[in-house]
Amino acid sequence: MDIKRQVINKFNEIFGADIKNLDNIQQFHEQLENEKHEIEESLSMASTEVPSKVKNAVANVELIRSDVEKSIEAAEELRKSIAKVLEEDNKTPKIKTVIDKIGELEKTLKYLQFLKYIEEISNEMEESMASGNDESMITLFTNLAEINCQLESSSCHNLVNYARETLYYWHNHLKERFSKEYTEVLKTMKWPFCGNNLSALNTIMPETMTRFKILTEYLLQLYLPKNDEPSVKSSLLTDFAPVCLPIALLVRPLRQRFIYHFTGNKQTNRPDKPEWFFTQVLTWIKDHEKWIEKNVQAIADSTGFTYINMKVEFMRALVQLAVEKLHTDLPVAQYDDTHFAHLVDEALGFEHELRDTFLYPANQPATVLVLTQAQIFVKWINMEKKYATEKIDVILNAQSAWERVNGTDLDDMKITECADAFLTLLTTISDRYSHLPQPGHRLQFLELQLELIDDWRVRLLQLLQQDCEDPLNSLIPPILNSLYYVSSVLLEWGDTVHFLQLHYFKKKCDAAELATEEGTDISENYIEENGSVFDDAVALLKRLEKELLDEISDSVALEVKAKSRPYRTDKWFAMQNEKEVASLSVTRTGCPMFEELTKQLHRLNDALSLPLFNIAWRNIASQLDRYLYEGVILENQFNTGGAAQLKYDITRNLFPLFGLYTEKPESYFPLMRESCILLNVLLGSAMLLIEALDGDNEDTAKDVLAEIGIFTLSPTSALTVLKLRTDIVIQ
Repeated sequence: MDIKRQVINKFNEIFGADIKNLDNIQQFHEQLENEKHEIEESLSMASTEVPSKVKNAVANVELIRSDVEKSIEAAEELRKSIAKVLEEDNKTPKIKTVIDKIGELEKTLKYLQFLKYIEEISNEMEESMASGNDESMITLFTNLAEINCQLESSSCHNLVNYARETLYYWHNHLKERFSKEYTEVLKTMKWPFCGNNLSALNTIMPETMTRFKILTEYLLQLYLPKNDEPSVKSSLLTDFAPVCLPIALLVRPLRQRFIYHFTGNKQTNRPDKPEWFFTQVLTWIKDHEKWIEKNVQAIADSTGFTYINMKVEFMRALVQLAVEKLHTDLPVAQYDDTHFAHLVDEALGFEHELRDTFLYPANQPATVLVLTQAQIFVKWINMEKKYATEKIDVILNAQSAWERVNGTDLDDMKITECADAFLTLLTTISDRYSHLPQPGHRLQFLELQLELIDDWRVRLLQLLQQDCEDPLNSLIPPILNSLYYVSSVLLEWGDTVHFLQLHYFKKKCDAAELATEEGTDISENYIEENGSVFDDAVALLKRLEKELLDEISDSVALEVKAKSRPYRTDKWFAMQNEKEVASLSVTRTGCPMFEELTKQLHRLNDALSLPLFNIAWRNIASQLDRYLYEGVILENQFNTGGAAQLKYDITRNLFPLFGLYTEKPESYFPLMRESCILLNVLLGSAMLLIEALDGDNEDTAKDVLAEIGIFTLSPTSALTVLKLRTDIVIQ
């Protein structure tokens, strides 16, 4: 059936449905016969050729199989031969045993060589010490220290301990020997150079200075590997790495003086005078820093210890004295608020002096290290809050709180003493915690500042609750000026490096807290959100500022509106034509309104800072524009004289009042300006306008109005104004 279908399809494909195509059937039959003949011939040839080809292929395969089997047999015989030889001649275990033995002997020999080398160095050092050869002793000690460094990773613990103990032994002996001589040299030099010894700087003998340099070089080389340096026992002082030997010996007499004067029952050890010991440490640094840089640093550089900053080492050793003293005094002082606050003030002042004046590195610990201990820090920040709150009370209750600060470059801001003092308080707090190393501590102080800003805002709200008839004569203007100035300064602070860093840390903490609550990862997009730490605080201040500004603007506008009734009810429909009077002058009924507006604007300008006044008069202008449009324009009919008079009052009296504060006052009175245009346009033009505005095409109407300068009034409103003209009669 399939073959039959194929034949039918073939015929349909060749002849199609047209019977005329059957003429080609003879040709198609011949083509099929030819194809059949060719197939039969190919089959005949295949029947004679295929058997021979198959036979040859089978013979080749048999030959290849035979060769493969022979190769496999040969390979198997070779494998057995190799295995037999290896089994007979295998001496690997014996060789391995010999090699391991040699390795152990070599390690033992190396071990003994280290021991012998250490003993030889120790013996040589004894001989050098006996003969007084200091330079040889230092060289040998350096070699011994190098051996200790080489043995750091060794698993031979006994050898390592032996080398370390030998190093300690000679370090202590040499340190004692050179320290004793170093101390004698310092006495000869009359070190330290303070008090009565200041003149000794210029009287040091050359040979004494030479010996000082040599001993300083020796002491610098008496260093211990970092892992062998003595650890600090006090947990507080773990941040203070041991200073180099020369500096430790230079500071020793100063330490003795410090302990003598500032411990025990000495008169100089007064708990209420912490500034005494802080000042003493700063004085010692100031008296000796240049000498240390000039002499000791030069010796260190020439010896190859350029990585040691001798001035910093000297300061660090003296700062440690102050830190130890502060750590001792604070636990007692925390029970007396006054004493505690004074001690914290002096500690912070000491830190600022160190960092700013003497350039003490930021990565080196100082007195803030003590203040940030958990118990002390909590007490500190609570004291800051207490005294800051009391200071705000004093600022707000001062008689001169709302008086202006004179002698500044910002007279237009009309800065009040209240705002200036409050920002000074915030600045002082920032200065006090800016050197804290931990972001978490700084963020807690930032939260305190934000809390104080909000407290100050609430206190201002309480003051504003007092009744007042005239806002311009109340506390509203100075409070407005204070709010604007404080918020402006806070926005500037928000862009400084200090507060930008705090903003980043705060966002990071908030993101971590949110991720913890939701059980998700921290979102980098959340951390990198723009803004500043003062955004929320400034937003609240701006909200209060806007409310007060609206209130004072509304008050001024209300006073002006109260004087406008005669002007609004004047006979605008029966005024003399412009040609009937010699010259136009301000409408008599408008004089009280314009006079009141002039007075109120002057008072407002005098009371508010320039940026606030600019906002206020624009607000007043907008209100008056709407009020006069609705109360004068829409409520009256205007003859030609009335329209001309209104235009004169607005353009020659109202606009100039605001022209003192802007170059284009008319742009702030769009309704009145455009109404005057419509009321004074020529009668013919007015009639054409009415026809255009009466049409249904609003876009065309707007285009027509735009041609005469009308952009604010809608076509409907413009048509209403035009119909208020008495010279136009609407059918």
